[in-house]
Amino acid sequence: GWCELSLVSLPPPTKTSKECKLDIFDTPQKDRISIFDKKKIRGFWPVFDDSMGEQELTGKVDLEIEILTGEDAEEKPAGQGRNSPNQYPTLEPPNRPMTSFNFLFNPLKIFKILIWDKLKWKILTGFIILLIVALLALFIYTSPGAITTAIVNLIL
Repeated sequence: GWCELSLVSLPPPTKTSKECKLDIFDTPQKDRISIFDKKKIRGFWPVFDDSMGEQELTGKVDLEIEILTGEDAEEKPAGQGRNSPNQYPTLEPPNRPMTSFNFLFNPLKIFKILIWDKLKWKILTGFIILLIVALLALFIYTSPGAITTAIVNLIL
Protein backbone atom coordinates (compact mmCIF):
# COMPACT_ATOMS: atom_id res chain seq x y z
CA GLY A 1 0.00 0.00 0.00
CA TRP A 2 0.89 3.63 -0.10
CA CYS A 3 -0.03 7.02 1.33
CA GLU A 4 0.76 10.31 -0.38
CA LEU A 5 0.59 13.42 1.80
CA SER A 6 0.82 17.01 0.61
CA LEU A 7 2.74 19.07 3.17
CA VAL A 8 0.65 22.17 2.48
CA SER A 9 -2.68 20.34 2.67
CA LEU A 10 -2.43 17.48 5.19
CA PRO A 11 -5.57 15.74 6.32
CA PRO A 12 -5.66 15.94 10.11
CA PRO A 13 -4.15 12.80 11.65
CA THR A 14 -5.96 10.63 14.18
CA LYS A 15 -4.66 10.26 17.73
CA THR A 16 -5.06 6.46 17.87
CA SER A 17 -4.75 3.71 15.32
CA LYS A 18 -8.33 2.53 15.98
CA GLU A 19 -9.69 5.89 14.78
CA CYS A 20 -7.54 5.82 11.62
CA LYS A 21 -9.79 5.18 8.61
CA LEU A 22 -9.66 6.01 4.90
CA ASP A 23 -12.29 8.74 5.30
CA ILE A 24 -9.72 11.20 6.69
CA PHE A 25 -8.67 11.79 3.07
CA ASP A 26 -12.20 13.18 2.46
CA THR A 27 -11.58 16.05 4.89
CA PRO A 28 -12.65 19.41 3.39
CA GLN A 29 -9.87 21.74 2.27
CA LYS A 30 -10.64 24.31 5.00
CA ASP A 31 -10.00 21.71 7.74
CA ARG A 32 -6.66 20.55 6.33
CA ILE A 33 -3.33 21.46 7.94
CA SER A 34 -0.20 23.04 6.46
CA ILE A 35 3.00 21.74 8.08
CA PHE A 36 4.63 25.09 7.28
CA ASP A 37 2.12 26.86 9.52
CA LYS A 38 2.06 24.32 12.34
CA LYS A 39 5.79 23.30 12.24
CA LYS A 40 5.20 19.93 13.96
CA ILE A 41 2.47 17.32 13.65
CA ARG A 42 2.09 13.75 14.91
CA GLY A 43 -0.57 11.09 14.44
CA PHE A 44 -1.81 8.15 12.42
CA TRP A 45 -2.50 8.19 8.69
CA PRO A 46 -3.97 5.28 6.71
CA VAL A 47 -2.01 3.38 4.07
CA PHE A 48 -4.10 1.97 1.24
CA ASP A 49 -3.97 -0.07 -1.94
CA ASP A 50 -6.09 0.90 -4.94
CA SER A 51 -4.75 -1.58 -7.48
CA MET A 52 -8.10 -3.45 -7.64
CA GLY A 53 -10.08 -0.30 -8.52
CA GLU A 54 -11.23 0.71 -5.04
CA GLN A 55 -9.28 1.84 -2.01
CA GLU A 56 -8.57 -0.87 0.56
CA LEU A 57 -6.99 -0.09 3.92
CA THR A 58 -3.71 -2.05 4.10
CA GLY A 59 -2.06 -0.44 7.12
CA LYS A 60 -1.62 2.56 9.35
CA VAL A 61 1.45 4.76 9.82
CA ASP A 62 2.30 6.49 13.09
CA LEU A 63 4.19 9.50 11.78
CA GLU A 64 5.70 12.64 13.26
CA ILE A 65 6.59 15.43 10.84
CA GLU A 66 8.57 18.48 11.90
CA ILE A 67 9.95 21.36 9.87
CA LEU A 68 13.27 22.75 11.20
CA THR A 69 15.29 25.80 10.28
CA GLY A 70 18.86 25.27 9.06
CA GLU A 71 20.33 26.22 12.43
CA ASP A 72 17.99 23.88 14.34
CA ALA A 73 18.83 21.02 12.00
CA GLU A 74 22.57 21.49 12.62
CA GLU A 75 22.06 21.66 16.40
CA LYS A 76 19.91 18.53 16.49
CA PRO A 77 21.39 16.00 14.06
CA ALA A 78 19.54 12.77 13.34
CA GLY A 79 20.89 9.51 11.96
CA GLN A 80 19.20 7.12 9.57
CA GLY A 81 16.71 5.02 11.53
CA ARG A 82 18.27 4.00 14.85
CA ASN A 83 21.84 4.69 13.75
CA SER A 84 23.93 7.32 15.54
CA PRO A 85 23.21 10.04 16.40
CA ASN A 86 19.93 8.75 17.81
CA GLN A 87 19.17 11.88 19.83
CA TYR A 88 16.51 13.93 18.13
CA PRO A 89 14.03 12.35 17.92
CA THR A 90 15.15 9.39 20.02
CA LEU A 91 13.90 6.15 18.49
CA GLU A 92 13.24 3.43 21.03
CA PRO A 93 13.86 -0.23 20.15
CA PRO A 94 10.87 -1.77 18.36
CA ASN A 95 8.09 -3.13 20.55
CA ARG A 96 7.51 -6.51 18.92
CA PRO A 97 5.08 -9.08 20.27
CA MET A 98 6.57 -12.06 22.06
CA THR A 99 5.39 -14.27 19.17
CA SER A 100 7.40 -12.54 16.46
CA PHE A 101 10.03 -15.22 15.93
CA ASN A 102 9.17 -17.98 18.41
CA PHE A 103 5.76 -19.21 17.24
CA LEU A 104 6.78 -22.79 16.43
CA PHE A 105 8.49 -23.44 19.75
CA ASN A 106 5.70 -22.48 22.13
CA PRO A 107 2.17 -22.93 20.74
CA LEU A 108 0.53 -22.34 24.15
CA LYS A 109 2.06 -18.86 24.31
CA ILE A 110 0.64 -18.20 20.84
CA PHE A 111 -2.78 -19.40 22.04
CA LYS A 112 -2.59 -17.07 25.04
CA ILE A 113 -1.57 -14.00 23.04
CA LEU A 114 -3.75 -14.48 19.95
CA ILE A 115 -6.87 -16.13 21.37
CA TRP A 116 -7.08 -16.11 25.17
CA ASP A 117 -6.47 -12.37 25.69
CA LYS A 118 -9.29 -11.47 23.27
CA LEU A 119 -11.82 -14.24 23.95
CA LYS A 120 -11.16 -15.13 27.59
CA TRP A 121 -14.69 -14.36 28.87
CA LYS A 122 -16.44 -16.05 25.94
CA ILE A 123 -14.35 -19.20 26.44
CA LEU A 124 -15.03 -19.25 30.21
CA THR A 125 -18.77 -18.63 29.69
CA GLY A 126 -18.93 -21.45 27.13
CA PHE A 127 -17.10 -23.80 29.48
CA ILE A 128 -19.50 -23.02 32.37
CA ILE A 129 -22.55 -23.53 30.13
CA LEU A 130 -21.10 -26.84 28.91
CA LEU A 131 -20.49 -27.92 32.52
CA ILE A 132 -24.08 -27.07 33.53
CA VAL A 133 -25.51 -28.96 30.54
CA ALA A 134 -23.33 -31.99 31.36
CA LEU A 135 -24.49 -31.99 35.00
CA LEU A 136 -28.13 -31.64 33.90
CA ALA A 137 -27.74 -34.54 31.44
CA LEU A 138 -26.13 -36.67 34.16
CA PHE A 139 -29.03 -35.86 36.51
CA ILE A 140 -31.62 -36.83 33.87
CA TYR A 141 -29.70 -40.01 33.04
CA THR A 142 -29.43 -41.20 36.66
CA SER A 143 -32.79 -40.00 38.02
CA PRO A 144 -34.98 -42.90 36.71
CA GLY A 145 -32.77 -45.46 38.48
CA ALA A 146 -32.73 -43.42 41.69
CA ILE A 147 -36.52 -42.94 41.62
CA THR A 148 -37.06 -46.66 41.01
CA THR A 149 -34.74 -47.58 43.89
CA ALA A 150 -36.56 -45.12 46.21
CA ILE A 151 -39.97 -46.56 45.30
CA VAL A 152 -38.79 -50.17 45.80
CA ASN A 153 -37.25 -49.28 49.19
CA LEU A 154 -40.49 -47.50 50.17
CA ILE A 155 -42.66 -50.51 49.26
CA LEU A 156 -40.44 -53.04 51.01
